[in-house]
Amino acid sequence: MMSSPKATARFETADGVRRYVAARLPNFAPTGTPRRLPGGNLNIVWRVPGTNRSLIAKYAPPYIAADPDTPLDPSRLRIEARCLDALSPGGSLADVTTPTVRAPRLVDVNEEIPVVIMEDVGEVPSLDRWLRAAAPRVRAEMAATQGRWLGRFLGRLHATTCTDDRYAEAFDNRPMQETRLAVQYRGVADMLRTGGVDDAATLGGRAESLGEELLEPGRCLTMGDLWPPSVLVVGDGLRLIDWELAHYGRPLQDVAHWLAHLWMQQHRAPSENAAEAVAAHRDAFLTAYRDALAGTEGELWTNAERRDAAVHFGAEILVRAVGPFQNGSLYAGLAPSHPVVRQAVTIAAEHLRSPHAPYTFFGGLGE
Repeated sequence: MMSSPKATARFETADGVRRYVAARLPNFAPTGTPRRLPGGNLNIVWRVPGTNRSLIAKYAPPYIAADPDTPLDPSRLRIEARCLDALSPGGSLADVTTPTVRAPRLVDVNEEIPVVIMEDVGEVPSLDRWLRAAAPRVRAEMAATQGRWLGRFLGRLHATTCTDDRYAEAFDNRPMQETRLAVQYRGVADMLRTGGVDDAATLGGRAESLGEELLEPGRCLTMGDLWPPSVLVVGDGLRLIDWELAHYGRPLQDVAHWLAHLWMQQHRAPSENAAEAVAAHRDAFLTAYRDALAGTEGELWTNAERRDAAVHFGAEILVRAVGPFQNGSLYAGLAPSHPVVRQAVTIAAEHLRSPHAPYTFFGGLGE
C-alpha cells in the first residue's frame, strides 16, 4: 500500500475530497463544501457535510502531514481501519465498548490509496478543552466519572486482547513503532541536554533501549495515541479517535502516556479547580483501569512494566516540553530556561533516573 502524488493532490482540495467521497459512497449525498480540519499532525483530515449526516475522510500521505520532509508509512490507516472495524457492533472487540465510550463507526476503507471514511461525532471539545471550560462546581465530579469510563474501557481492551495471537498478528504496527523510536526515544538525550540535565546521555540510553524493546509485539492491543485531543467529550459520553498508532504492544504505552498528559494538564492548569478536576480524573481512571484488568493484571503489569512505564512517562513529558512536539503543546513558546519548562524537565528526568521509585502517579499498578 503506497500513497501516490496524484492521491495527495486529490486530498489537498475540497473539491477533490467531495468527488472522492461521492464516488466511494453512492448513497451519500455531499452538501456544501468539505472543510479541512486543523490540528492533525500525521494525516490530512476533512469533514464532508451530507444531507442526513456528515462524515470524516482521513488520508494518510507517505509523510507526516505537518512535516512533509519526514517520511511516514501510510499503512498506519490500515491499522486504524482494523481497530474501528473490531470495535464496531458485531466486531471482535465490540464487548469492550459501551454506548458511553467507543470509537467512531467505520464507513469505508480504501487500503490502496489509503483513505478511511468514518462517522463524524461532531464539533465537540476534546477532553483537555472540556476540563478548562467546564463550570467549576461540576468539573471535578464529572471529570472523575469520565476517568472511570475511560479506565474501564482501556482495562477491558488490554485484558480482552492479553496474550491473544489473533490480535498480535493483525495489529503488528512496527512501522509506527519505528517512527516513535526515531522521533521520541532516540531524542531523549538531546532533549535532556536542552533542559540542562547533566546525566542526559545515561538517561537517554535508557529511553532508547525501551524504544527498541517496544518495536516487538507485546502482550495486548494498545490504542497507542491516548492523549487529550484523541478523547472527545460527546454529551454524556466519550469518543476515542485516531487509532493509527495502535499496536499489539505493552500497556505502558497507553497508561503511562495518558498519565504523562494528565500530569502536564495538572501542571499547566489555569485554575485550582481545573487542577482538582485532573486529579479526580486520574484517580478514578487508575481505579477503574485496575479493576477492569481483573485476572490479567499480574501478566500485564510486572515490575519491569512499571519501571518502563516511568521511562515512557518521562520521555513523553520531554517531547512536549523541550522536544519536537512542543509546538501546540501546553509549553508552546516557552524557552528551556523558563521555570515551568525546567519543572517539567526535572520531573521527566526523575522518572528516567529512578524508574523503580513508587511514584504516586501510577497508583500502585502491579504491586
